[in-house]
Amino acid sequence: MKRPPPFRRPRRQLLGAALLLPCGSLRLAHAQPSPAGEARDRPLRVAAATAVVDSGLARRLRDALTRDIGLATQWLRGPSAQALSAVEQGGADVAIAHAPELEIALDRQGLVHDRRRLGRSEFVLVGPVAAKGPERGKDPLGLKGTPNVLEAFRRLAQAGPQGGVAFVSAPQGTAALLREAALWKAAGVVPQGAWYMRAEGGCAQAIQAALAHNAYLLIDRLSWAALGAKSHAVLVHGDPRLEDAYHAMRSFRSPHPAAKLFMNWLTGPTGRRVLAAGGLQTGGQ
Repeated sequence: MKRPPPFRRPRRQLLGAALLLPCGSLRLAHAQPSPAGEARDRPLRVAAATAVVDSGLARRLRDALTRDIGLATQWLRGPSAQALSAVEQGGADVAIAHAPELEIALDRQGLVHDRRRLGRSEFVLVGPVAAKGPERGKDPLGLKGTPNVLEAFRRLAQAGPQGGVAFVSAPQGTAALLREAALWKAAGVVPQGAWYMRAEGGCAQAIQAALAHNAYLLIDRLSWAALGAKSHAVLVHGDPRLEDAYHAMRSFRSPHPAAKLFMNWLTGPTGRRVLAAGGLQTGGQ
């Protein structure tokens, strides 16, 4: 019998210091800053949030860059907090993340620069739904269609300790965890107890844990569209508090000569088409 993915009880600390992780054919680069001279002799290192990689968007961008302008890139996968840490410390030349609070803080401190908006999506609350019978498509708490995500979170917190429902919290350092923490706080709830679990790893691992434990989960829509399963469905979406904005920024410590070219391509017509094909809304910015 296959064992469910590991999870652990959440800790108060939101940002960890885990290393960036490789994913599939996307290779891991060692997080070491490079002088400008040395940078010319290696691929551009792009630290991308797990959502960008797990959804397939990073692969789309990498392949399009190779075809369009012949730019060699080396992609790093990790939660937004670690991706931003890599670009801040010079272990990456460019970061693509969706944690605006952290990005703005680094930008204001002068630790990153040339921050540009790429597009937006949203976080969604997903949960288990009945597969057949008169309850088909309904979730245990009847949250489907709830317009207010804070009300949904309050109902989860009320039902959780009574048994019957579970919630998988996003992994350390992810944008989903940052947004989730803000929503719990806005809802006036401190989630705790056996019903409240946290997955290890990234977006893919969080989804696997939610499916294995028949639990609710707050996840970015890009990852859910790529990795979701029929046993669960999107229950709450569309609340402005769920908006998910993606940005790219350059490193001061690792001045790769191709970084500006990459940024211009990414925010230009071809890059925007690839971003839109990967699920981001790039218009009206």
